[in-house]
Amino acid sequence: MANERIALGINLRKNKNSTSTAFGKYYPEVDVQKTLSLRGFAEHMVMHGSIYGRSIVEGVLLQICDCLPELVAQGVPVQLGSLGTFYPTAEVKEKAAVLNIPAMDGLNPNDIVKAIHIRFLPDSTKLDNLCGPQFKNRCTLELRNIIDTQEVIVNGKTKKMQTLKPIATAVAEWKEANGSSQNENSGTSGSGSTPTLTITKTGSGTSSVRVDGDVVNSGATVQSGKTINIHVEPATGQVPTATLNGQSVTLTDEDGAYDGTATMPAANATLVIDSGTAGGGVDQN
Repeated sequence: MANERIALGINLRKNKNSTSTAFGKYYPEVDVQKTLSLRGFAEHMVMHGSIYGRSIVEGVLLQICDCLPELVAQGVPVQLGSLGTFYPTAEVKEKAAVLNIPAMDGLNPNDIVKAIHIRFLPDSTKLDNLCGPQFKNRCTLELRNIIDTQEVIVNGKTKKMQTLKPIATAVAEWKEANGSSQNENSGTSGSGSTPTLTITKTGSGTSSVRVDGDVVNSGATVQSGKTINIHVEPATGQVPTATLNGQSVTLTDEDGAYDGTATMPAANATLVIDSGTAGGGVDQN
């Protein structure tokens, strides 16, 4: 078991910030598992060939948990071999800088220090380098899920619920829906395979554009075949219009507000919304 190399899961999360240049793109984050207790860690060490039993290993770890904070609290960094070093840092209170040397006379450090943090610096020597890119070489990465967070109402309160969808399932669903073996995005950021939607708004009213329930701003990338939802609230007495790549989009009047849908083409598209033009392009039925 000591030589078994278990994969480190990587999930992907979509950027839903419509004001971000990275809007609509997916970024990796670690699939963090359940935290291992100190006893579980001791048992793990014993299973890796320790000559000591769990009770002894656990006892040593408990002693470390007592002594390490004690020393760091005294300003003594503690290096645990090739693992790295634990050391203290001070967090300054907001607007608590000392103005000059005379102000230091009788100064109470508690008036300027908000907190003391225990920091960890991984070992960076050539033989035992645990820093970023080098530590990645110790990991076997495995793509797992698309992770999403939705707001739901539970007992009248808004709560955030996290959902996971296997990436293989998401890719299969996309292929089935689009009748293509191509991926939604053939590569990482900058590949350009997902078309861009340019939105131009004119008129004296207000309008919004959404895809999959998320607000979309001009310049966002939108998967071809996706439904573009258009909502327009024109000024009093005005009738709005909308066109996608020059083709009129039907807008339906619902109590003074107008809604319509269009399908994102395979190439870059331009959506023009006029919230104040009188007449034309509207289904009055």
